[in-house]
Amino acid sequence: MSSNKPTDAPRVLVVDDEPLNRELLRRVLKSQYEVAEASDADEAEAALKEGNPGFGVVLCDQLMPGRCGTDLAAQARAAWPDLVFILLTGYDDDPQVLQAQREGVVDFVVPKPWTARGLKELLRNALGLDSN
Repeated sequence: MSSNKPTDAPRVLVVDDEPLNRELLRRVLKSQYEVAEASDADEAEAALKEGNPGFGVVLCDQLMPGRCGTDLAAQARAAWPDLVFILLTGYDDDPQVLQAQREGVVDFVVPKPWTARGLKELLRNALGLDSN
């Protein structure tokens, strides 16, 4: 698959159990980022372990079958402390989400519905990239 993004584009791992959500995020981000996808926390963990070079950002849904996003974030944070972890959720006032944010397990919480413009701006800022 060809791409117009630079070969040194930051790598983003999108984690969501809904295929349409993963596709939407991939479409929004693919021009500026190398995007990989995982359908659950176990698949995401395997992708993070295999990632060479590593991922800079994980965009993860909170509610998924099996382990939730905050559980994945806690495990990812322990193994990859420099990884930027962004939680996408419709329940941004959930006590588990608030605690994960307070403890620094997740870097940012993005309430659903999110906007492409807002998400792109957040990623640029989180990664310290120019907006050009």
